[in-house]
Amino acid sequence: MAGASGSVALNVTVQHGGCSSMGSKNVPIDSMCPASFFTVTPCRIADTRDSLGPYGGPALSPGVERVFVVAGQCQIPSTAKAVSLNVTVTQPTAPGHVILYPGGSPAPTVSAINFRAGQTRANNAIVPLGSGGSLAVVSAAPTHFILDVNGYFE
Repeated sequence: MAGASGSVALNVTVQHGGCSSMGSKNVPIDSMCPASFFTVTPCRIADTRDSLGPYGGPALSPGVERVFVVAGQCQIPSTAKAVSLNVTVTQPTAPGHVILYPGGSPAPTVSAINFRAGQTRANNAIVPLGSGGSLAVVSAAPTHFILDVNGYFE
């Protein structure tokens, strides 16, 4: 069993017939990997249909990054490394997709949810948190966006 950081030595012996071969490898343990998952009562972090504000409107605009500070909201502690989310888009005016990623990091090329114009869709995601417990969101098309948290990793 490996600790929270450092490395672990793996030893392998392969036997075939009367012959055997052995090898050993030190494998580093990434201290940034979440170790434990904690559930929380599902809680709404953001809803762009609400009044203007850091966790409300306006709707997402194409190519414009929005950052939501998740730590300190909905029982998510500042020590959380990643969150488990339900992501919903509603009332999109064009087809597109939404990308979720750690705040302060470059956007990846993979989407968390894809949609057509006028469609309401939801998906689950696990997203690492960035600087200050933040989560960044960018959409390829105008849409309202709802973010519900249901757990976190520490």
